[in-house]
Amino acid sequence: MQVILEQGTWTLQILASPEELVMLRSIREADWAARRALRVGTVFGVSVFWAFNDGTVTTLIGHDDETWQIAMTMPVEAVNRLAAMAVNHLPEPREPEPDPLAPYPGQLEIF
Repeated sequence: MQVILEQGTWTLQILASPEELVMLRSIREADWAARRALRVGTVFGVSVFWAFNDGTVTTLIGHDDETWQIAMTMPVEAVNRLAAMAVNHLPEPREPEPDPLAPYPGQLEIF
């Protein structure tokens, strides 16, 4: 899934699966003051870290959340909307495949 974030004249294209983007629902727990960040998505194969501070979310693009090369800030409401939209793109849960070696009801088990 491609996410395009625009702010002013800057555009950031992040590749992330819906399962990854749903993790952004807990963005408020990624407290930058406590040096916590969520690792969600990539830009040109480089990790994107998301951190929350005073109602603002910062995306940090780099090899880790301490030595990043570029950052972009946005309101937390924008990230909340993104996470909510990702929920709608999650795949439907699948039934587990039956175990072909599991006994069926009434079958004698061989030990």
